[in-house]
Amino acid sequence: MTVPAGRASGPARTVQADPPLRPPGRPRDTRRDEAIIGATLQALAESGFTGLSMEAVAARAGVGKATVYRRWPSKDALVSDALATLANVSGGVETGSIRDDLVAWLNTVRRHNIQTLSGRIMPRLLAEKETHPDLFETYRERVMAPARERVAAVLRGGIASGELSPDTDVDLVTDMLIGSVAYWQYTGRSSDVSGSRIACVVDTILRGILQRSGSGWPRADAAVVGHPPSFLP
Repeated sequence: MTVPAGRASGPARTVQADPPLRPPGRPRDTRRDEAIIGATLQALAESGFTGLSMEAVAARAGVGKATVYRRWPSKDALVSDALATLANVSGGVETGSIRDDLVAWLNTVRRHNIQTLSGRIMPRLLAEKETHPDLFETYRERVMAPARERVAAVLRGGIASGELSPDTDVDLVTDMLIGSVAYWQYTGRSSDVSGSRIACVVDTILRGILQRSGSGWPRADAAVVGHPPSFLP
């Protein structure tokens, strides 16, 4: 018997939707992605971009070369994605004192430069900046800029709280603070800048800013301020 359209015959039936279609092939193994990225960063730290090869990355990651190429069609794409994983702006503290906050953040920068893959990779990319400017720009945007912004944010907070003059050049002071750490670490003058030297840098720069603006020294450690760091041999 044919049931007319629009009329039901017997108990209502529940219509189940078809399960979603799974893409062909095996699901992508994210553990392999992580192994490849890790191997790429290690190779960058040891050999730089020029010395890195897809074959060497595959061997270090314990995968076939085809596995790497299925995920990243070129060495440039692989390295760019690997560099994007290096950003780390954790660390530092908010103490309510611009001086103490800057010391804390610069110590974070100091440790990050020396103790991490990011710190070992930077000199390699800097040496190849002229031949591979896009990769260094990726590193600058992903790794250097976030850390720099955190220091600049502390300075802007000091302006907002009245500890610093409104005409303080935040970009210039940020360069002076971070530049001091980078100079000592990457020119071989000191393989590990001490925390006490970081405090001296902060105190010396802040004292100069405050003297220029005619303000008093807010919360400086007299023992530290009285002994500014020596920049000459």
